[in-house]
Amino acid sequence: MIQKERTTDFVPMNIMFDLKCESSPGEEEETEGGEATLTAQISRSANVSSADLDELEHNRNESSTIKQALWAVNCFKAWLREKQLTVDFKTVEKSELNSVLLEFYGSIRTSKGELYGISSYVALRTGLNRFMNELPLNRAWNLIEDTEFRSANNVFKGVVKQIRRSGRDTTTHYPPISPEDQHLLKHSPALDPGNPKGLLNKVWFDIQLHFGLRGKEGNRHLQPDSFTLNRDPNGFKYFTMTLNEDTKNMQEREKKNRRAMHEEPGNPLCPVASLEKYLSKIPADAEALYLQPKRRYMVTDEMWYTAVPLGVNYLAQMLPKICKEAGTRTTYTNHSLRVTAIQRLTESRQTMARCVQSVPVEIHTQWQQQESAPYSPSSELDSSSARQESPVTSHSWVKQEPETEFIQLENMNSKATADAEKDNTLDSAVTTAVPSMEGLPSSVMLTITKLQCLLESKQERIEALERQVQDLQEDRKFLRSQIMNLTGARLVSVPEASTSVLSESRSRRRRRKRSSSSYVSDDSITDESSSEESSRIRKKRCHKKKAKRAGCVPHSD
Repeated sequence: MIQKERTTDFVPMNIMFDLKCESSPGEEEETEGGEATLTAQISRSANVSSADLDELEHNRNESSTIKQALWAVNCFKAWLREKQLTVDFKTVEKSELNSVLLEFYGSIRTSKGELYGISSYVALRTGLNRFMNELPLNRAWNLIEDTEFRSANNVFKGVVKQIRRSGRDTTTHYPPISPEDQHLLKHSPALDPGNPKGLLNKVWFDIQLHFGLRGKEGNRHLQPDSFTLNRDPNGFKYFTMTLNEDTKNMQEREKKNRRAMHEEPGNPLCPVASLEKYLSKIPADAEALYLQPKRRYMVTDEMWYTAVPLGVNYLAQMLPKICKEAGTRTTYTNHSLRVTAIQRLTESRQTMARCVQSVPVEIHTQWQQQESAPYSPSSELDSSSARQESPVTSHSWVKQEPETEFIQLENMNSKATADAEKDNTLDSAVTTAVPSMEGLPSSVMLTITKLQCLLESKQERIEALERQVQDLQEDRKFLRSQIMNLTGARLVSVPEASTSVLSESRSRRRRRKRSSSSYVSDDSITDESSSEESSRIRKKRCHKKKAKRAGCVPHSD
């Protein structure tokens, strides 16, 4: 094992500074007498051991990256054992390793004997490259760009083209939760905040939906102080996340800093109220956010949860368990909830962009410097609840405006609304309300813009429905004309054939009656003859029995 030597050429930091030098803000300290003095010694280096430095160097990579490198190395070693080859990574030369990698890239297959996907195939090469450059090897090679490995990389590129031709270059993404299943989950007993388990599931579901956390490890690292309760300029509550979760790119980190979970007044399933209730039901000294519920509890108990945190594997199966309990059509994974959160955020931003482009609004300069609350997708129109809830309960952004601002808005736009009522059209209402929006707060103008966009979308929907109704009416007229033509042709041919049919039916009935009467008479004659014969036979039998009893034989007839 190669030990990495560290040379630390530090300059001694016990330097005495001149007390007459100018002091920077924050370096003055007050004594008991109230006089300001400067610190005589300032040390700008901390005592860090070599073990601490090694740990910092080791922690620069994410756990998923380390697992990927180990997987690639294990695949390479298993391939070497199958080929009965031995490679000493510490002493092997580039030319020798190039010949081995050339054959490895061309012949490696999955456990089922199939080609890898492109992402997995690329991960093999990057994992091996990271393994060769990390401790304990630290060969400082680049398996991807060094000229000594050009032939192996050419084979790698050829295999990538072969994978694309075979159709295995498609990536299967996790599906987002459908609007129907979202509504079913939100109103199911699995997310009922009235019991410990339902409250735990609901808090987890709301946090994942509004903040889009990544993976099970990120959920396990959450703590009760990872969220901060704030208030927007209108006095409504919202939670922001203080814990900076590890992200894969800077763009995602910047978007995550703007996410928030807003209050929904009047909604019994308000996410802010659920999180506040959950934080009041956990122990004060809890080290993790998600805790195990008590087995026995009362609704009036102050604490519903123990101090034992939920495990990583349990958190990884949260959404599948909730879907099974709620009875959704599809059993989703935790990543599907993250995809749903990103989809909602993207759709809400696109809707706002279209609204701003379609409605030109001039913002006064005195309101441009006003600070606004963090943007949240929960304040936008929820497509899953729009068809089943009223607009007052489903759109939180309508309720987050105080009543006084609406009254002022009505007073300022009274003339515009009067003109809109005269025209009695949505277009006139939108166009007449725009010029009087100068000087209003940005939050009021944002609400007006959203309402106008909603009106436009509803109007388009109404127009589409009207066109469908017209098409249906035309189809109805066409079908009626076809029916009338068919019935008219049938009525013309029916009277001529009806008389012949009636005469034929009457003659058939008469024949049937005659045949039936003849059959009855024949049967009656045969019955009379058979009854006479049977009576004669009975008399003869009775006469014979009497003769036997008397001891005499009767004379035969």
